[in-house]
Amino acid sequence: MPENFALYLLLVVALGIGYLLGRWERTRRRTPTASIGRDYFRGLNRLLNERQDQAIDTFIEAIASDSDTVDTQLVLGSLVRRRGEVDQAIHIHQNLLARPALSASHRTQIELELARDYMAAGLLDRAENLLLELLESDTGAKHAGLEMLVEIYQRESDWARAAEMGQRLMRHDKSVRRKLAHFQCELAQAALAEGDLRLARELLAKGADADPSCARVNLIAAQVELAAKRYREVKRRLKQVRAQDPELVGETLDLYRQACAGQADEADYRKYLNACLADAPLPRVVEALADHLEREQDAQKARRFVIDQLSCLPSLGGFVMLLDRLQRDEEALQMEELASLRRCAQSLLSEQSSYRCNECGYSGHSLLWMCPSCRNWGSVKPIVNRAAD
Repeated sequence: MPENFALYLLLVVALGIGYLLGRWERTRRRTPTASIGRDYFRGLNRLLNERQDQAIDTFIEAIASDSDTVDTQLVLGSLVRRRGEVDQAIHIHQNLLARPALSASHRTQIELELARDYMAAGLLDRAENLLLELLESDTGAKHAGLEMLVEIYQRESDWARAAEMGQRLMRHDKSVRRKLAHFQCELAQAALAEGDLRLARELLAKGADADPSCARVNLIAAQVELAAKRYREVKRRLKQVRAQDPELVGETLDLYRQACAGQADEADYRKYLNACLADAPLPRVVEALADHLEREQDAQKARRFVIDQLSCLPSLGGFVMLLDRLQRDEEALQMEELASLRRCAQSLLSEQSSYRCNECGYSGHSLLWMCPSCRNWGSVKPIVNRAAD
């Protein structure tokens, strides 16, 4: 979790504790109220000064004495869990559940927190059982309970149960659509591996219903249709992948090549490669086109094509690809080609940082005596091995 987000989260928790302490003091009407107030404001001051560990300790001390109030004990359990003291959080929440007179809403809150404790401790079976019981008895916890069950089954790679809970959750929360589509894709891949193409198609249809924008659905569908030797459908699906997510075109190349081979249509493969290059000039696309050029013409034309692409869009992957070709072909570079490669290397080098802070990792192109990120003096040093970045 990023530090700034953690700080904001703790600030919200601190304000919530302040509100609860205010209620506690108004209810109790005690005269010596200054002690808790001092503890709270001391903790808030530490939080604002980014001394988060000390702030949490202060808040815990401030509310630990209020053992009679369920709300403050819930906050205490959540705080100690965030500190990593999961056993203590479980103890707090189990003790709360043992109280004889609890409102239905408090019991639900405590059971949800206890389930979170079990998940944090890796006791997924306990969390699962508790949440399943909670869903049967209390509809008020349905959203949070289903979210946690989806997370549990995802961790266990139980994609069928994850999809089942995801379907139920989608009635209340549409943001689960993307996850649900991937759960169906996982199931479809397993069906494909077992040769059950009909089941794979059914599962992929469910994935598309969950998230029509999921490119993975079409990518796996292309694999299914390739297994069925429906080459035209393979191509259609792969073109949809390219339209949905151009960055995934590299994953479509081999499937499209196999479909073209099945139709004995090498010209269409070249056409597809050129379209991919226009959409996303990734090293894998460049390499596939270079291989095609080498088969259709000669190695020199393929090498010249790679150098031209590197000149337009320098990349380390493309540079290594060219070196591999040179080693394989056992040919020396022409002076013009060498000049192009030198420009490419200079372009790649200019994109890398020359200096890095040894304290926080800030990097830049100039030597700064005070790091602008962590504000330490003398911590920014030249990067000795820039190739290791």
